[in-house]
Amino acid sequence: MCCTPLSRGFCATIGAMQRKWSFWLMVLVLMGAALLRLPALEQAPPGLHYDEAANAILSADIGVRGDRPVFIPDYTGKEVFFFYLAGFAMRLVGESVLALRLTAAFVGIITVAATYWLGRELFPDRARGRDIGLFAAALLAASFAHVLFSRLGFRAITQPLLQAMTIAALLRGIRTQQWRWLVVGGVFLGLTAYTYLAARLFPLVIAVALLPILWTRSRQRWAQIGVFLTVALLVAAPLLGYFMRNPERFWVRINQVSAESGSGLSDNLIRSFGMFFVSGDPYWRFNIPGKPLLGIVIGLTAIAGWAWLLTRWRQWRAPWQRAALLVLLFAPLIMLLPTALAVGEIVPSNLRAIGVMPFIFVLPAVALRELVIWLPLRRPSLAMGSAALAIVIVGVLITANSYFNKWATRSDVFYENDSDLVAMSAFIDAHDPSVPLFAAALHYRHPTVAFSAEQYDMVKWLPNSAALVLPADGSVTVVYPHSSPAPAWALPLLKEATRSDGPPGPDGEPLYTAFALDTPAPLPPTTALDANFSNLLRLNGYAVAPGTAGGTLPVTLLWEVVGTTDRAVLPFIHIEDQAGFRWGQVESFAYPAEQWEVGETIVQHAEIALPPGMPTDAYRLHVGLFDANSAEQLPVLDSGGRFAGSTVQIEPVVVVATAMPTDSELHPPIRLDAAVLPGLQLVGYERGGNTATGGEPFWLALWWQATDQLPPSLATRLYLTDPNSIRHLWLETQPVQGRFPFADWSAPLFVRDHVVPTVPLDVPGGTYTVELDVTDGNETLFTADLGELTVTATERSFVVPPDVTATDATFGNEIALAGYTMIPITSESAELTLVWQALRPPSADYTVFVHVLNPDGTCCAWQSDSPPRQGLYPTSRWLPGEVITDTYLIELTEEMPPGIYPIEIGFYLPANGQRLSVHVPGLPDADFFYLEPLEVE
Repeated sequence: MCCTPLSRGFCATIGAMQRKWSFWLMVLVLMGAALLRLPALEQAPPGLHYDEAANAILSADIGVRGDRPVFIPDYTGKEVFFFYLAGFAMRLVGESVLALRLTAAFVGIITVAATYWLGRELFPDRARGRDIGLFAAALLAASFAHVLFSRLGFRAITQPLLQAMTIAALLRGIRTQQWRWLVVGGVFLGLTAYTYLAARLFPLVIAVALLPILWTRSRQRWAQIGVFLTVALLVAAPLLGYFMRNPERFWVRINQVSAESGSGLSDNLIRSFGMFFVSGDPYWRFNIPGKPLLGIVIGLTAIAGWAWLLTRWRQWRAPWQRAALLVLLFAPLIMLLPTALAVGEIVPSNLRAIGVMPFIFVLPAVALRELVIWLPLRRPSLAMGSAALAIVIVGVLITANSYFNKWATRSDVFYENDSDLVAMSAFIDAHDPSVPLFAAALHYRHPTVAFSAEQYDMVKWLPNSAALVLPADGSVTVVYPHSSPAPAWALPLLKEATRSDGPPGPDGEPLYTAFALDTPAPLPPTTALDANFSNLLRLNGYAVAPGTAGGTLPVTLLWEVVGTTDRAVLPFIHIEDQAGFRWGQVESFAYPAEQWEVGETIVQHAEIALPPGMPTDAYRLHVGLFDANSAEQLPVLDSGGRFAGSTVQIEPVVVVATAMPTDSELHPPIRLDAAVLPGLQLVGYERGGNTATGGEPFWLALWWQATDQLPPSLATRLYLTDPNSIRHLWLETQPVQGRFPFADWSAPLFVRDHVVPTVPLDVPGGTYTVELDVTDGNETLFTADLGELTVTATERSFVVPPDVTATDATFGNEIALAGYTMIPITSESAELTLVWQALRPPSADYTVFVHVLNPDGTCCAWQSDSPPRQGLYPTSRWLPGEVITDTYLIELTEEMPPGIYPIEIGFYLPANGQRLSVHVPGLPDADFFYLEPLEVE
């Protein structure tokens, strides 16, 4: 309708009526949004998931305990805007799940209102903008995904709100040239940086939107954009400054989810785009698995709206109009990238794609508005209102059914939202605090319990139910939630306990089970040990059952706590073969060190994964402790408190080879698929680097697959073939160094044979081809080229340097100390050079110890324990008569009191600390040798 001067009053009246109808329709839309977001917030979703509980704790830290972070580094990093809002709510109504979720609900409702504002500002025709804004708000109000996030205490819910308000304020400021709106838009843009990780792509939307504005080259327009961006930078400056000081915090979560390959990215883009129409987020926590974000009907309408905008781009002539058009066309695609780029995570993801809202809902709103206008209706404005009202009513009914009846009642939602831990928290609060209480959980110090249980501080944790701890007096209660039940290995130890079950869950199983012991529990049968680890833990026994390749090896360790520590000490278990190759390991967090109390007995159970292809053989376990922060292994001490190795060795451990692996497991790094003879195939191989030096081991693993009984005389030979095609026999053996020969194989069988030959000490330098022969007696059945190996000849000396203090000490009848020099550098440092000479090939790789003792003979004012030349020249590579210089920088401290400081040196085996005996003519044999002492004045 075109208004003439005579009809302007009538048009004004009609416009006022339309605005009034829009206002009341928006009230109904917001009421619908509230009906979906506010009821039963503490019950739906049920429980309190780990992430939500952590958010509740962080919010309370801000609102109740006074923290004022600009970024939270915990839990892989969190932006803070939502936590300040939730913290304010908790300051008003107290720490509660309701306060946390109520914050998200109100943010969600306000986002619906902001979507209406966004729709109005995106279109030059104000009437069209009102209608489209109304439709978009109605669609968002009834969006299942947005309702779900509006009822969770997640910071991501704030991202759509600030994005919508940023674009709306920016366009309003540019259209009206009112500077205050540009300032407001800049504030919103700066705050967007504090919302969620995915918002880091939102500046790209802004950059695209500003292109038409910048293209005008108008100083006024450029000044407006400058004000907008300057304000945004000022608001975001604290966060940007934090990331400049801590760049690793900016990248940590991005690196965890980022794309690793082009093929993965292209597949993700397709799947992410499909989340709108066909198949959505498969993760039940954030969706009814597979439910698309829009669905077919709304999705097709969105495509129609996008296409309509694209065909009308010439009609959007003003720069601000074209900026709005670019936002509509590209914002949904750009904000889809956070989920498309997350190759390392679930794709598509409603959480990471939350930035597409509310832009994606403007597109079907465009098509719906144009459809109503196109229809031959007498009162299109009434039809607009009726359509919006129908969307709200039908959408609320459908979404309410989907959310409250289908999603929130799922048993997996119940359990994975840690409802069992909420119930266990009630048990903890009712527990007698005088009786020690141990709680199992999938995570240490689980936030759900931390937020839900008032007696949280009394709990000691058993992560993953991988240990059972018995206090010295025997009285204890152990509680296992549904998500981390009492393991089968622990039940015999709890047979004398009084059992009590919690209330049943949706599947009828108890939400938790508690075991109360009044007397010491019976310990499991173990093989006795007595190994003292740094006066912290004593390993008193172990039990190991046979394992099978492709399965697990069950190990039980019996520890006694003899000391406490502030260090992050963890036990480790390694399984190795006779050649020292590590096939598997466990680094256990079963009972964290900060909880240890002297006298406790720790029964630790570990399952070591055994990879397919492990040969039948007798293996050994290495058990030890290490500092998780420094990776330093803690020493084993003998009865005199001296170093006795870094691990305890348990052997033999039997592992039996098994039949063929699945195709997914049969992928050697270098594949051959070569038929050796009927019934035997060389699938491929693994190998070390392309260079080696004499005496250095060359790592090689052959992947065999047997489908029939093999001849008993089969053998393998390795050759080094020089450029003249002359073959030098390197090694002749059978699989597993002859301990699992082909004749013992029971087909079908898959074996990974680690050969690990040593490059001959005297081999000339040059480039060789590694060749493998399979023989049957004197007949060569098969030859394979295993690649090139460049051998570097070792530079050796056989002359003792002059001007050394000569000695006649020999170590283990293998190594002589030909002499040494001590050169002062400063008053607090000196350079010590030891001159070794091999009497014969050393039988092992030894560690050299150099200990500067205190004046009273105790260890140590300074010390070094390492293989010769800081580990660069192990003793196994020495030739008879060879002379090796080994230099150490001794650094003393100014605080050292004056006196005479003895220096002792020697060799020991790193595995067990066994020292080589030292022989000096005329003196009793010992396990160390004294050099001239240092004198500190």
